[in-house]
This record gives sequence, C-alpha cells and structure tokens, in this order.
Amino acid sequence: MKRILVTVYFLVAAVLYVLVYGTIVLLIGFMIKLFASKEKARRFVDKQIKIFGRNAFKWMFSPITVLGVENIQSNCLVVANHQSLMDIPLILGYIGPMPMVAKKELLKVPGVNWFVKYMGGFFLDRKNPVEGAQVIKKIMRTLSSGHSLLIFPEGTRSIDGTVGNFKTAIFKVARKLGVKVLPVSIWGTIFLVPKRSLFLNPGPVSMIIHPPIDPSNFSNEEELTRKVEETVRLGVERLKASGGDLK
Repeated sequence: MKRILVTVYFLVAAVLYVLVYGTIVLLIGFMIKLFASKEKARRFVDKQIKIFGRNAFKWMFSPITVLGVENIQSNCLVVANHQSLMDIPLILGYIGPMPMVAKKELLKVPGVNWFVKYMGGFFLDRKNPVEGAQVIKKIMRTLSSGHSLLIFPEGTRSIDGTVGNFKTAIFKVARKLGVKVLPVSIWGTIFLVPKRSLFLNPGPVSMIIHPPIDPSNFSNEEELTRKVEETVRLGVERLKASGGDLK
C-alpha cells in the first residue's frame, strides 16, 4: 500500500511540477531574457532545474548521500554509470544542469523534452549509426564552446546495477579536445524504479563525484576509457558495500 501511495504522490507531483510549473519557469525565463539578459535568464532556469532534480527524490522519500562535490568543475565530460531514469534528476540536482545525450524515446515525453532541449541536449537513436555520427559532432561543438556535457557511456541501463563496458567513442572526443573527464558513480536508483513494476520503491541513493581525469595523461582513448570505467566501477562497488553510508 505504501508503494502505491508513494507512486501516485510522485507521479502527481512530477507531472504538476514539470508540465505546469515547468511551463511557467520557461515563460519567466523568456521574459527575463527579453527584458534583462540571456545570462540572467539562464541562471534563473538552471536554478529551477537543480531544485527539481533534488525535489524529485524528496517526493519519493529517498534520502541522498553525495561525496566529492568539491570535484565539480566547468567544461568537463561528466561520465556516469546508468541504473535508471532517476540518474538524470540526481545529476542535474547535485552536480548541475548541463546538456546531455538522451535516448530518442524521451523526445516524446512532454516537459522532459523541453528541458533537455533548453539545456542544449541531444536525442540519440542508438540503432542509427548515421545519427550517432551527427551527435558526436554536436558533442564536440558543445564541449568546444566551454560547456560541460553528461553522457552514460554504457549505452543502456544496467539490468542488475553492475557497471557495463564503456564505449570508447566519447573518450576519443575528450582526448581530441583536451577536455577533462569527471567520473560519477551512482548506486541505489535501480531500486527506485524496478523493471517490470508499476510502482516506485523508495530507498536511499548515493553518488560519488570522483576527481577529474586529464585525457592528456593517456596515450589513446582505449586506455582513458578503461581508467574511467574502472574508477566508476570501483566507486559503485564501494557504495554497494557501504549501503550508501560514506562517512
């Protein structure tokens, strides 16, 4: 019964926040941009996105533990393991709003697609190699312009929470541009939205933001990929073993 109530509460809160309040936020942002400046408008909307990311877990009654916030920096490639859709609000809320590579299915979700586009993100059809090449070009333009970018290099969500193999293409971009990689380990979101279940399952979530990795310290993208993958995997194993208690 508790899971049913939490699920209904979360869905109502999320829909009202994203569709209703989200529309108001974007309109206010547009007015600020029109009568003040683009920078002020962006700061206002980014702040609201960050608040939404954190509130999403409050609505699920899920406590969050984060370690390594001092490692957050601008213009980096944020690389995280992928356990569920809740990974996105977690990163937006506790690291910050940024462009991301999202699966094309999210393009059909009202509200969510607005904010992905607003943040400068891209939608990727993983079955279309040609589209993948175009997204890589967009990623290069984003990182070259001084923005950070979020990507889940496993390419899909984990079935059991373990970290899968990272694809190397994005790390080739990081080496080419000299952009630092910010590894992020996530544990617990896989239990919040169980596969093949209609109900949410509230519980603790934890995240480690590791120190940035400089791609210039590696001779090729394969070495860089393995280093980042190992860092994220060891972090996930640490979180799993500690039960989220990082003290």
